[in-house]
Parts: sequence; structure tokens; C-alpha cells
Amino acid sequence: MAELIPKSLPGGEPQGLREFWRTLRKLSDIRAWCSMNHRTDSGKPRILLLWRQRYAFLIQVAETTQQLAERALHGDLFDPDSCNPDSLARAEEEILSGFARIAGRDFGELPVRKLVVFPNVAARTIDEIVLRKSEDTDILYLGMHQEPVERFGMRLEALAVSAVSPPGLIHLRGLLTPESAVPPTFNARAIPERNTAAGLLPSFLDIDQEWCVKNDLELPPEQQRAAAAADTRLVTGVAGSGKSLVLLYRSILFARTNPGARILVITHNKPLRFELERRAEALEGGGTRFECHTFFQWAHSVVGTFPGKVLRNDQIRETLHQLREGHANLAGVSTDYLVDEIGWIKDHGFLRREQYLAAERKGRGLALKPEQKSNLWNIFQTYQHHLDHTGSCDWHNIALRFHRAAYHGQIGFPRYDAIFVDEAQFFARIWFETVRAALKPGGHLFLSADPTQGFLRRSQSWLSAGIEVRGKTTRLSTAYRNTRAILRFARDFYRSRHTADDELELNVPDDDMLAAMTETGEAPEIVHLSSSQDEIARAVNEIAAMRESGFPPGLLLVLHTSTSMAANLARQLGQKIGEDQVHPADQGKRPEGAFCSVSGLNAATGLEAPVVFLLGMDRLLEEEADPRLSPEERAERIRDNTRKLYMGFTRAGQRLVVFRTRTLEPSRGTAGH
Repeated sequence: MAELIPKSLPGGEPQGLREFWRTLRKLSDIRAWCSMNHRTDSGKPRILLLWRQRYAFLIQVAETTQQLAERALHGDLFDPDSCNPDSLARAEEEILSGFARIAGRDFGELPVRKLVVFPNVAARTIDEIVLRKSEDTDILYLGMHQEPVERFGMRLEALAVSAVSPPGLIHLRGLLTPESAVPPTFNARAIPERNTAAGLLPSFLDIDQEWCVKNDLELPPEQQRAAAAADTRLVTGVAGSGKSLVLLYRSILFARTNPGARILVITHNKPLRFELERRAEALEGGGTRFECHTFFQWAHSVVGTFPGKVLRNDQIRETLHQLREGHANLAGVSTDYLVDEIGWIKDHGFLRREQYLAAERKGRGLALKPEQKSNLWNIFQTYQHHLDHTGSCDWHNIALRFHRAAYHGQIGFPRYDAIFVDEAQFFARIWFETVRAALKPGGHLFLSADPTQGFLRRSQSWLSAGIEVRGKTTRLSTAYRNTRAILRFARDFYRSRHTADDELELNVPDDDMLAAMTETGEAPEIVHLSSSQDEIARAVNEIAAMRESGFPPGLLLVLHTSTSMAANLARQLGQKIGEDQVHPADQGKRPEGAFCSVSGLNAATGLEAPVVFLLGMDRLLEEEADPRLSPEERAERIRDNTRKLYMGFTRAGQRLVVFRTRTLEPSRGTAGH
């Protein structure tokens, strides 16, 4: 089957072009791109076609009718100079010739055929017109009206003489489809040399990524939107397969295709939000065409200042530890589980006892007895009264308040034509409901997600969250960020801690995927130390030495499993190499001159760098051995930590350094690493 980008053309395109595009769909051994530039004065042909992966054709489609072609052939009695064989497709010829000259001037002559296709004119008429042309040209005319599809395939075969080289094809694509080019600075697998010479060829979105970016971009006509359901799509895939990149490119192209549309890009953490904005500005030459927020920044922009002080996780845990006193039948339930369960109650919007008692608990780990659930609900209510009494709140309360505002008209709630959600596996049910409430009728909802990296215990399906993506999901299966050695290390670690009771491995690379990777890379380096303080001291010294040796700035990401320790690490690094050289990833876009970025592991999803240092791994693993944990809670903790660390490992493109404070036996929980 043909691979066409996009799969189908929007209704606003000329009829002849859309008819020819449908013809191409019936052929095999071709890949074709239609330029997304809709301006008639762009000077670019609309189609670049690649036959059998190596023969290139530039194609311009003429909307000429059979009647007009016959007038050109036989002349116009009243105006013989207005239409003749030489003038029939002069505009199309000029576009093809001009584009070929530009391509050849910059790159040298390319073996590419130039075609003008007439979908509405019979082949015999076009052949006759060609015979009567007074000027010689290397541009071929093809009439296709009522011609069998096989004939066009035969013409391609007859015309294919010289294959275009891969650099030549890249050059053509850079001119014709620049919206799909990926800047070298977006490639975490490469550590660039200090080479300021021009001439580096761009890379492009792969065929699956580009298909996902460019299909169905246009909003329906206004009169059809009121009755239309939201158009929802999902992209998923292995770590490093370009999910966030696809979401970013699609949001930019959606804005270009729908001028005036109101668009929101939203995610769950500030470092990823800042990185999306930085990349959007790089692609757009400064500024963005959409709003970009974390979920809670979006909530703040709509509902205003949050009521009361937002409690930290340790404060919530201490409060619930005190409130659980006197509930003997919850002795086997840890305080950490109570924290998680109360968050789960709020994330699902259970505001009445009977809702909670009747709720489906699949994936919740502990099978609580009815009296335990009843007592837990009492603790939940007491906790809520405590927050009200002390003028405090937690993030779950803020999400609930935002949800109520969305559904009960308490504020002028914003309405968007399109919403793009990155790292959607971290969004709770009521978050999704709020997002859907913000969409205009017939709006566009696009999700990027990898459940393998989803370590928040939502345990929900898309359908249970009110999201229907069956038949609307694209899975990206090629990993571009990591070397084979890094991805194998992460995969083996993940699988060593996986049990039959765990959820299915959705996006973990298999042996075939690893074998297909072209860059082997070096095995991750494990640095063993005696304490957490030594981890930080060693990392600071290593980073200072890298900077002294001339390692380029901006290519190092430092992660710590503890958010507070990550902040301490950033401070010590600033003292060692200069505060302007250290970028806390949650405090804005990375400055050009900063040597490294620092982030807590929980906020690292979506980030990447050629070199990654990961600290604090054993702090997580030691939590799993807490004797107060029930078997079910321990299994949950192992699953969550496995996903966190897998995500952290796969942030590295070229080199991964993991700092350890103890050497564990190669058993479940360590994978021998």
C-alpha cells in the first residue's frame, strides 16, 4: 500500500488534487508527501513522490478541465492567443522549473523527474497537446481522466532512470516539507562536536510520526461543530520514540492550519512545560501560537489564587498519621497508603460515602474490607475538616475546585478549539473531565502517553476516564533517544522486577527492537559510594571536571529521586561552577549558556539529554524493604519505583551514570545493576 502524508487531503484543497491523491492511495511501492503550504504563490510543487524508496518525482496537479484542454488544442475562435498548447500549464511548469533550479543551485543537479498531472483531462488529449507544443521541456504531462491506476504505475516505472541519493532526498524534503524537519539540538543521542561549519543536513520526523502529526488537522465547519463529538486521538510508544515531539509539531501545524483557533498545550510538570515552550519557540522563530501550562498553572490562571496554604507531601503524611489513631482495623494499612487512597478518592470525584463504598477498586492493591473502607472514609472527612479549619488545602482539593468551576459555571470558563495533553498517563479522571469541559463542541483533543512510565497509581483505562481512543491510536515503535546499551539496561531492569501479577508490559522494547537499533553505545556506568552525601559530592566533582575539560554546555541532565535533595544538589553545583551554569528545570526555560539542568525524578518525564546522571536510586529501593508494608503495598511500591527508575534511565541519549550507595545481590528488585 502507498504511504501518503497526510493520509487524505482536507476538503478545502482543489478537487483535482484530492482526486489524484486518492489515486495514489491505490498504488504500492510509493511514499508521497503533500506540501502543507497552502499559498499558491509559495513557489513549491504540491507533491514529492518517492517510488520504490529511491526514485523521486516532483508533481504539480493542474485543475484544467477537458473543455479548456480542447480549447487549447483547437484554439479559441474569438481569442486565439488566450489559450494554446504552450500556455495550458505554464504556471505549473514555472513552479516545477523554479523549484528545481533552487534545489540544484544549493545542492547540485538532482536526478528528479518533474510531472504535471491532469486528473480531469483524457490522456489522449494531453498527448496531442504535448505534440503541438513549440517549446522543448524536460517536464512531462500526464492526462489521467478515466485512466486505470495501473497506467500511472507503469509510467513511474518507465520514467524512473536514476535514483536520488539519501542526502538529495533530505535536501528536497527540507525545501518542500520544512515543517517536518527536526533541529539537531533536539537529538539527545548526539553529542555535537565544536564544528561551526555550515552544511549539516537536517533530520525529519519518521513516517509514523509524520502521519500522526499531519492527519485530520482541520476543524469542521462552524455549522457542523455544535452537533459533533470531540475528535480525540492518542499517540503512545516506547520511551524515546518521539511522542512529545509529535504532540509539539502537531500543535504548531494545527495552529497554522486553523488561524484564529484557540489552542491549549497542557502537561503535569513545570520542567516539561518549559521544554515544550523552548522547543516551540525554536521551531517558530520566537513566540508560540498556543497557551502552554501545567494543569495546576492552568487552574490558577482560571480560578485565581488557591485558597489557603498548599500542604507538602510530608505535611499531609504527618497529618494523616495523627488522624488514623484509634482506627484499629486499619493497623495493616500504612500511612502512605492512606495518603494515596485519599488522593484516589478525590481524583475520582467521590464526594459521598456511598460512591466510595461502591467504587470499583481494580488495581488498588489492597482489597479493603467494608468496615475498613468505612473507617477510611471517616478519616477522609476528618482530614477535609482539618484542612478547612486550618485554612489549608492540597493539590487534589485544587483539582476538585477547578472541576466544580468547569461544570457549574462559577467562573467564565475558557473554551478551546483544540487541547493537546502531554504525558497524559499522569492525568486523573477529574482532570480529564475538566479538560473535556474546556473543549468547544466538535473540538480536537490529542493525547500523548506512555503507561509504562506512569508511576502514579491511577489504575484507570482511557474509557473509564471518559476518553474514547479505540481506532484512533498511533503506536510509535522506534526508539530514537537512547543507544541500544542504555535501552537494554533499562529494559532488563524493568523486566527483572516484573511479575505475572503486574499489568501487561505495554511499551517495553523487545529483543527485535533492540537488535534493529543502529547505535550500540557504551554500557551505563555504575558509581558505588557509601552515602547519599557522597553521591552528591562525587556528582558535583564529576560535573565540575566535565566543564573544565570543555564539555559543551546544555547537554547534561542531573536527576535525583528526592525533590529536596535535587534542590540541595543544584545549590552545591551553583557554589562549585557558578549559579548561572546550573538550571533548576522547574524554574523556567533553560538559558543558552547553562552547563547543566537539575530536576527531581518525579518531574523528569519528557526531559532528555545526551548525558544523564541519576542519584538516589537506593533511597527508593530501601523503601521497598519497610517491614510496615503489607505484601500488596510492597508490590505497589516496587511497581511504582520500577517505573520511576525506568523513566529516569531512558532520559539519557548517549551516556548514563547511575550513583549507588550499596551493592545489592542480583535478585528481584535490582536486576543485578
